[in-house]
Amino acid sequence: MRVSERLLLTLGAAAALASVDLFVKANLPTAAWAFHHRSGSWVVLSIVLLVGAAALSLMPSPTVAFAAGVLGAGVLGNLVSARADGNWVPNPLTISHGQYSLGFNLADVFFFLGDLLLVTALMVEAVRNRERLAAAHGWERALLRRFRL
Repeated sequence: MRVSERLLLTLGAAAALASVDLFVKANLPTAAWAFHHRSGSWVVLSIVLLVGAAALSLMPSPTVAFAAGVLGAGVLGNLVSARADGNWVPNPLTISHGQYSLGFNLADVFFFLGDLLLVTALMVEAVRNRERLAAAHGWERALLRRFRL
């Protein structure tokens, strides 16, 4: 799979899943307590994460590209909804137990799942390509020997 195809996979997954999140946010009511404010720094960090997710499509792995797209969907969904609503993110999905309530949205779920998928895919790629990793330095080998005792 070429880089352009992996980039399309990343961007396509992000756009499709973020659209689902934005549709849910637009059509489900959100309790007043379930809005979370986001700062300007959060907006900048979100943009950096989106660029990083797109950059992961350079890795020769469609699985990593798709996982980055799922993670990017979470970031994009919350970023778009925050910017459209004065940096307030609605969380229309709630779970309540007794006096405690938790508000979240699909973007939060996509970010969590994308992170889990991405870490797993990167670990698999590292193991598959371990011969391409840099050789351990002398001090690293000594440290490993010490921990094995």
